[in-house]
Amino acid sequence: MDFLQRLYIITWAAMAMVATATSAATVDSHPAVPSVYYVRHAVSSGPDAGDETTLSGYYEAALQPASRAGSQLRVLPIWSQRRDAAGHASYLMDLDPLDAADAAQLAVLAEGFSAGATRSGEFGALRATDQSAWSALSRKSPDAAEALLTGQQAAGLRPVRLPATVAVGDVVAETLRIEPHGSVQTTLSVIEVTPEAVLMELSVAGPGAQGDGRLVVARGDGMPIELRMEVRYAASKGLPASLHRVHLADTGHDPMLQMSEDVESYVSYAEQVNQTLQRPPFSGVAPDSSAYTHRAAALGQLEDYMVGAASLPTLMPYMGSFWIPAEGGTGRWLAIGARSSLERDPSAGQGQHERILMSRLHDVAMLDADGAEIAGLPTKRVTPTLFLPEKYSVTQNEVSFPFHVPLGAPRDVLGRIEAVRMSVDAEVYAFETTEILQPGERSALNPDITLLRPAAHRATLLQGRQSWKAKTGLYSVVVPLDEEGNVLPSEQMIIAPLKPAQPTRLAQVPLAWENGSLPMRTEIATARPIAKLQVRHYRWSSVPTTWTFPMRE
Repeated sequence: MDFLQRLYIITWAAMAMVATATSAATVDSHPAVPSVYYVRHAVSSGPDAGDETTLSGYYEAALQPASRAGSQLRVLPIWSQRRDAAGHASYLMDLDPLDAADAAQLAVLAEGFSAGATRSGEFGALRATDQSAWSALSRKSPDAAEALLTGQQAAGLRPVRLPATVAVGDVVAETLRIEPHGSVQTTLSVIEVTPEAVLMELSVAGPGAQGDGRLVVARGDGMPIELRMEVRYAASKGLPASLHRVHLADTGHDPMLQMSEDVESYVSYAEQVNQTLQRPPFSGVAPDSSAYTHRAAALGQLEDYMVGAASLPTLMPYMGSFWIPAEGGTGRWLAIGARSSLERDPSAGQGQHERILMSRLHDVAMLDADGAEIAGLPTKRVTPTLFLPEKYSVTQNEVSFPFHVPLGAPRDVLGRIEAVRMSVDAEVYAFETTEILQPGERSALNPDITLLRPAAHRATLLQGRQSWKAKTGLYSVVVPLDEEGNVLPSEQMIIAPLKPAQPTRLAQVPLAWENGSLPMRTEIATARPIAKLQVRHYRWSSVPTTWTFPMRE
């Protein structure tokens, strides 16, 4: 992925994250509603990361009242992948209900795992909720039972015991549990407090364990919103020295999962932005006019990356679902795909952006040959936001697959799927109006924007995103003008709202949650002084839409 494409995808992902963050239900208002968590746990035990084993998965988790006074944490695996040091992957979704050994595992997975709180409020190791199914699996295949339990411990997915009142500078003593090492004492230093959440720096300095990280939890019940940490264990009790890297996120807050797992991408992106701004045409006037590649849309028309409401019906004929053979197994994996019917203007050159349709996913249903929903085949949504570029495809074995059917779903029932139906809110744009402003002047129409002028040939647009939490709002684009009101040739760069940082380890990368309050930023450079700015306001709206992906050969 090149620099401009990465910039664009990250920017739209950050937009979606903020639009959704405050819509996630709090435990106080809906105590019984579980959240869907993504957990990635990488373990390396050699001199380098070449022997790394990675566990990735989606889990439904909730705090529930226990039979006795207190509470218990219930965790239900939805999808899980284990990738070994050689790169071979195995998936829970490949377990065959017609195979006796697999069926025994599926019986345990059906009820998931749970951990009760001790008197001190600590939650211990997860154990199978259905102990009868667990006993049967342990008798039939003790090695499979042990591997299943160890692989589904969901490191970091435990509530934090917050004091009744919490403030910046407070220090909270907590325990952290990473299997097979058990619990270790952890220090949490509060660095930010909001009405809904508490952000903390995490430090581990126990016997044989050293590590750090960042953690944000819900104030209502202490459940994690996002966690990133690295913990190094010394060799002990027959276990080799190891490094554990964990990233956990409540997907209701739309974290940028891929960006969050790669420190190199974070650093590289920031470096490329800074390098671009430090050379012409942003640092000074470029000697070559070809440096100014931005082409403004005709007044009243959509920008090249925007999708209008009229385009939505044209997508349907290009949507489809497919079965593909599972890697190294006898089963099949579901894939869905779409292709935009919108052709880009071939004369626009390299400066044109790819159209990406952003949609909020609500419900997914599996349909039979008659178009009826298949009974006994519910789905669980794991990613609330869909990004449909001009060519879109995703398969069940990928983290970005947006939903999953129950583990162990009968293969004859899966064979009845003839279409996938999604209920979504598609985000579409329409031109609304324009106004002429001077740098520094406030817009009378869009209070979310701020216009700055770093130099005579430069302008900066800062666009806050608080109003984007609604179903509709304004998105503004700036076009530089000369004294006569003519459009100036320009170069423009949209910068993703990422917190400035120079991390050297993954644990130091700011959490996606931390970027939520940052504005989007567009840097504009021209060859001649900017006299005024034409601010074009576009109305974006969330349109309820139904998409059907028919099964294709």
